Amino acid sequence: METTDSILKINNIEVRYHEVILVLKGVSIEVPHGGIVALLGANGAGKSTTLKAISGLLKHEDGEVTDGSIEFMDERIDKLDAESIAKRGIFQIIEGRRVFEHLTVEENLKVGAHLRGNGKQLKNRLEMVYHYFSRLKEKRNEIAGFVSGGEQQMTVIGRALMAQPKLMLLDEPSMGLAPFLIKEIFDIITTLNKSEAIPLLLVEQNAKLALNVAPYAYVMENGRIVLDDTADKLQENPDIKDFYLGMTDLGGRKSFRDVKHYKRRKRWLT
Repeated sequence: METTDSILKINNIEVRYHEVILVLKGVSIEVPHGGIVALLGANGAGKSTTLKAISGLLKHEDGEVTDGSIEFMDERIDKLDAESIAKRGIFQIIEGRRVFEHLTVEENLKVGAHLRGNGKQLKNRLEMVYHYFSRLKEKRNEIAGFVSGGEQQMTVIGRALMAQPKLMLLDEPSMGLAPFLIKEIFDIITTLNKSEAIPLLLVEQNAKLALNVAPYAYVMENGRIVLDDTADKLQENPDIKDFYLGMTDLGGRKSFRDVKHYKRRKRWLT
């Protein structure tokens, strides 16, 4: 994707951990204003590291961007700390549904508003979150550690919304959830994007799900972007169908055992 109308531009970055372990190797990604972009790849491909590079969380794991740059709203941010990046409006929803377990659902939501004032503004933000996540309104006085996994995922997304994000980074929001909850959460994510015009960078192992909500996607392998295209074209790409969607040319379902010797086509590297 090449566009001048991008809120986020990752420009050929390299990321190292402990100053020696090269994890990302020349990664370039763009997210347009108001758009949804997916980042696909197997475990260990470097997807979560990419999100942490954007949000400034790498520094907590002795990682850093050692080459290239990250620009948000035309301002370079890869040298900033996580707090400074959050104040600019970038919020990462970390995989694993990390709620404050001892607080109520509503208290968790209010934590997200600490950068954006209180009073009437806080009340309005809560009403907005409850509008999209009606389940949370029902559970608002319950301890977050005891609500369901789907409700915890809604809580962490709602907490990010309370901060009036300009860009949301979602890391594996479907992980560990029942199919009906996954559909509900992704329906809400899509509605939020359309209604609130919040740009989203979505990391998701479920490629079929991601390509149904993101018009554009990048495929990552071993710390590199090996392919990027529109969702429609990627869904028809034989390599994507074979490895990520598990479909044969005849439309049958393939198991991982059948595709584990997957090799990307040489044209991916041209």
